[in-house]
Amino acid sequence: VMTKGYSTDNYTDWAIRYIRGEEGRAADKPWYLWLCYGAVHGPFTPAKRHKGNFAAESVETPADIFQPRNGKPEYVRKMDLWVPGPDGEPVLKKSPKKTLADAVHQYNEGVLAIDEGVGRLVAALKESGQYDNTLIVFTSDQGFAWGQHGFNSKLAPYDATIRSPLIVSMPGRLPAGRVCAQPAGGIDLPPTFFAFAGIDLPWDMHGRDLTPLLENPDSPPARSVLTALTGASYGTDCDAVPDPAKEKDKLLRGNGIPWWVSWREGKHKYIRTLVADEIEELYDLEADPEELDNLALKSGYRDTVLRYREATLGELRRTGAKMADALPPVAGLPE
Repeated sequence: VMTKGYSTDNYTDWAIRYIRGEEGRAADKPWYLWLCYGAVHGPFTPAKRHKGNFAAESVETPADIFQPRNGKPEYVRKMDLWVPGPDGEPVLKKSPKKTLADAVHQYNEGVLAIDEGVGRLVAALKESGQYDNTLIVFTSDQGFAWGQHGFNSKLAPYDATIRSPLIVSMPGRLPAGRVCAQPAGGIDLPPTFFAFAGIDLPWDMHGRDLTPLLENPDSPPARSVLTALTGASYGTDCDAVPDPAKEKDKLLRGNGIPWWVSWREGKHKYIRTLVADEIEELYDLEADPEELDNLALKSGYRDTVLRYREATLGELRRTGAKMADALPPVAGLPE
């Protein structure tokens, strides 16, 4: 049976009933709510009240939306999801009537109801007297590129496609209005939730409790983060990188994005595409947040690349990734 109404508003209504203890839980017990709004995914249909809200807003064109993209792996250099329209404005190759501005406006209008919904959830917590004792986490599972590096998708190893918000609030427990620049990952959230609840984790996890970063965001302990994309799920499916000559369908995801691993440490991000003889990538995210200048191809960064390469392998081994001992060879580095 089709549920009537706008889905984002419905999700918010259902969540508020849960928060108030009106439905789905015992009103006098601690609770956990995971609310996944679907509006961040296509078809990005705005609520009627939000259509046209951004029509007059300008949209900046990413520097490398079109080819060539020198200093990038082959699959990025060949990415052609966007092409110049009749007036030079970027349009989607498969939907040439939709400009970059059209796509971004529609997305922004489509997520406005989420912003409203979060405000209603916070109001419900305050009205029910639970706000001061509730840990609120606003996040996502990945980013989404609107033309950056030629993409109109997620999955690639760049901040535009994988970086997501992580906003954490708990009045009286955490400082408000502060920003922590240390990297974190979704895998860190379960240990953090358990720590806040005062419960020991009943199993081993690779994630780390974020409490030290949240409580002291101005001078948090330094940390590094491994990120990886595979065409498989978990376990033995990731024991070996697929041979592109025999298992191309297993190697590539989405718009032809191959398996990769990435290491984030301090201001640097290191990327290794798991295709034989492909170049490595190194970016200074402070000086080059758009990840346009691949330092791995420049002399003077050889030792840094080698150090991050070994750090990546070490973390893969620590977390039980058997493919670490049989990765495809990389291209040579400049002296």
